[in-house]
Amino acid sequence: MGEVLRVQGLCKQYELSKIGKKLVALDGVSFKVEKGVTLGIIGRSGAGKTTLLRMLRGYERFDEGVIEMDGVRVTPDSSWPEYRKLREKTAFHLQRSFALYNISVIDNVIKRLRAKQTGFEEIPEFEDEYEELKEEAFKILDLVGLRDKWNHLYTILSGGDKQRVLLARQLAKEPSLLLLDEPGTMSDPLTRKLLLDSVKRIKERTDISILLVSHMPEVHRSLCDKMLLMDKGGIVEEGDPESVIEKFLAPLEPVKPLAPVKDERNTVVWIDGAWKKYDLVTSNTLIRTIEMQDVNVRVPRGDILGIVGPSAMGKTVLMRLLGGFERPDRGHILIRIGTVDFANIAEYGRRSIEARSKLGIIHQEFALPPYQLVQDLFARKMGLKKFESVKQAMKRAKEFGISDITLDVLLRLADLPEEEAKGRLRELGLEMDVLDELFPEFPASEAFKAAKPYLKAVNLPEEIFTRYISETSVGEEIRLAIAALMASNCEILLLDEPFGDIDPISLRIVTNSLKDLNREFGTTILVVSHQLDVIRELTHEAILIDEGMVVMRGNPDEVCNTFIERKFKELETF
Repeated sequence: MGEVLRVQGLCKQYELSKIGKKLVALDGVSFKVEKGVTLGIIGRSGAGKTTLLRMLRGYERFDEGVIEMDGVRVTPDSSWPEYRKLREKTAFHLQRSFALYNISVIDNVIKRLRAKQTGFEEIPEFEDEYEELKEEAFKILDLVGLRDKWNHLYTILSGGDKQRVLLARQLAKEPSLLLLDEPGTMSDPLTRKLLLDSVKRIKERTDISILLVSHMPEVHRSLCDKMLLMDKGGIVEEGDPESVIEKFLAPLEPVKPLAPVKDERNTVVWIDGAWKKYDLVTSNTLIRTIEMQDVNVRVPRGDILGIVGPSAMGKTVLMRLLGGFERPDRGHILIRIGTVDFANIAEYGRRSIEARSKLGIIHQEFALPPYQLVQDLFARKMGLKKFESVKQAMKRAKEFGISDITLDVLLRLADLPEEEAKGRLRELGLEMDVLDELFPEFPASEAFKAAKPYLKAVNLPEEIFTRYISETSVGEEIRLAIAALMASNCEILLLDEPFGDIDPISLRIVTNSLKDLNREFGTTILVVSHQLDVIRELTHEAILIDEGMVVMRGNPDEVCNTFIERKFKELETF
């Protein structure tokens, strides 16, 4: 059949100069990919999969070993021009990449085809040249299942269709090897199915070789001929998909039971008649307007509520309303702040500030600074969140001439993803330093004392408190973020799809840890996830949101099944 790729003894270490340590990313990796074969690589988060892809793509040097790909041979001593030859031989499909031209689907593909001829992505000037490339582009769109949308503007496509346009452009390169990095991981079930079906058609109708990296066993079962299991930078198992997947899933923890909700009438979150009209916009192009209409949801204390629904249909908007980052056009977003008292978090001021101290938020773009000490993470979060700290900040704010309303705005910004927060602060003419002045860090000793019970609850050792974030795994990172919020006396956790990049073994540890927090501390949790298995396993109940409306609430299994039946009839054969 012939080899397209041979990797021999690949090694890579990273110097963590800020903490004086080394990280072994790849340790003697060797394998081959034959022509027309799809090789899958699975492993836990941090196993070295992404690093390996970067080496194969020619983005990064390695310390030892050899990469041979379709006549190109690269070693640690090779020049950068030789490394760049790997990019000419490969096509790289990234799950999170959406940036393309604001033109039709077929013209996006034609531009890629044209680049093979001229070196520039352009639309041919002469009609006969355009028509010739158009016919070639149609063949590629047939492969990815998008011929019927050939004349649609790229920016109005769904996320799944955009992924298939990106895939079509990669095929237009005619690569020796197609590299797929976590295809469909961050997608809803239908989007994932359509993308995987496209790859299946490519496999059936071409002899292209594919290297697929994913931590989702079902993706490998669907597409792979052979598989490798990576762990701690090395290959520890190879063989057929089922045997490798079985080895990979062997450490999976059993599912822990849920603690019952003690009093379903004890409401702590109340969405009261909320209306919100919002626009779906991509690259400054209006796609359409969606209106959330008269949303009414009460969440009792200690409830774990799952939120499911199609992409871009209101789930994240609802979470942003709950977090106070968006205001409803009508209605109230109420958080309990006393025995019977509620604060409307949509209104700015002292009562809303008190309500914010009870909310812990983790966004889809979740990431912790790699060179931050874990103890500083806790000390910083407790300085921002513990209500005693917030009351002290109110006094400092008065000394600086800052009103409660401005302080409330700053606290909301502190809960946003870092880049969004910096942008909003710049709009106000402020820098992140203003938060440090108003909210100094807790002393490390006090932070550790407060953190201990929550580290235990999320199954993390106390010694992790003195590590750097870069020394922790992705699964440990998200548990640290949750524990830091809990140590700050947050009673309600809002989790907006933070689990997409976590392997199933780490994910089970996280979901079990959340159940332990819920059982021990009565924590109320609202979680958005495209991974329906997470909703089925983690939550007491679920709601289905579609077109901005809550169309169902009830048993998680029943809600997830309805979600699939309503929108995704095609999934019945998946």
